[in-house]
Amino acid sequence: MKPLNVGLRITVNKKIDNLKDMEIWADISLLSGTILKQYNKKKTSNLEALADAIARLTFYFQENINNKRLYKKAISDYRLARNRAVERARKAEKENEKLIKKTKQL
Repeated sequence: MKPLNVGLRITVNKKIDNLKDMEIWADISLLSGTILKQYNKKKTSNLEALADAIARLTFYFQENINNKRLYKKAISDYRLARNRAVERARKAEKENEKLIKKTKQL
């Protein structure tokens, strides 16, 4: 089997991450909506505890998604900085080679 192109693999991973996030939010929405309906019918301490738990889970998932996004952005920034440094080093090496050739000709 032929391996995926790196760019395509990154795109597929982003799509999978987005689909997972959508599933999480759909599940949280279903759970919180169901809990709210039941809580409005009959207020119990059990349903109140469930509502608090789903609220905490919602904040946890949001924080987790934000952390993943920021991590990926930081990695991307580091890679860009490294690539720029490599390009500058290559350019300096080429310039150095030109100067060495010039000095040899003298």
